[in-house]
Amino acid sequence: MARHLWTCAALGLLALCIAPLASAQTVSIGGTSLELGASRADTLAIANAHFNTVPAQAEGQYMLFPKQGPVIVGRDTYGKPVGTLTIRDDRLTRVSRNLGSFRSEDGEQAIENLIATFARAPNQGDTPAVRTDTGVSGDASTSRVYFSYPDRAIQIVLYRPNNRSGLATIDITEQYALRPGTVGNARKQR
Repeated sequence: MARHLWTCAALGLLALCIAPLASAQTVSIGGTSLELGASRADTLAIANAHFNTVPAQAEGQYMLFPKQGPVIVGRDTYGKPVGTLTIRDDRLTRVSRNLGSFRSEDGEQAIENLIATFARAPNQGDTPAVRTDTGVSGDASTSRVYFSYPDRAIQIVLYRPNNRSGLATIDITEQYALRPGTVGNARKQR
């Protein structure tokens, strides 16, 4: 039980310590800087030079994998993605950096406890805003918590197979999105 509490506390502290130091419009991912609002052509030219860029199932989204290994589409061939890009209306509108992912029975319970804690916490407009949701899709269910800051969101998602024969997967991401009226007025993110 103490291990669960320690894991829960550590994940909560980590998420809360990632507070914004400045509004981010230039985002660093995998050692490469991308500017929110940049054209599709410029964004993909930079991404393709530094990553194996693979279109995702969702329109306008691209997964970024480290540039290594054979060029065969698929997560297992490339390893774990460093993040994703979203391009809408010919502009880079979102960059999601993968902060970590793990599979563990202990981790599943810790994340469930963390999400339940945030679901019970009142949010009175203080930064960060915290939202939670759950859902079922096909043969899996999800529980999710978002920490929303003015310039980014931190998301922890628990994917659980319904048959419970496999371990749950926990993904933690940090996301930056283009805010209206900021194209050309980009500020550097640390």
